Amino acid sequence: MQAAYEEILDFITSSPTLRQIVGFTHSAATLERLNYLLTESETGFLTVSESEELREFQKAVDFIEQLKIRARRRLEDKPSRA
Repeated sequence: MQAAYEEILDFITSSPTLRQIVGFTHSAATLERLNYLLTESETGFLTVSESEELREFQKAVDFIEQLKIRARRRLEDKPSRA
């Protein structure tokens, strides 16, 4: 899913804060496409191309989740500012 990767690349190159990384979500259009792929997958009607697209989306999601985990850890390690 090229759109998912593009969104992540655009987001990362915007120099987000740790809190913005934790709050990152894909666009409504990308999430709508994901929902379509998941629904089609459940019914068994995915094409080979769509199956690959779904696998690539999962890789993108896994990557952003790892970023969020690391960002949360860094936020927890930072002393609170009063």
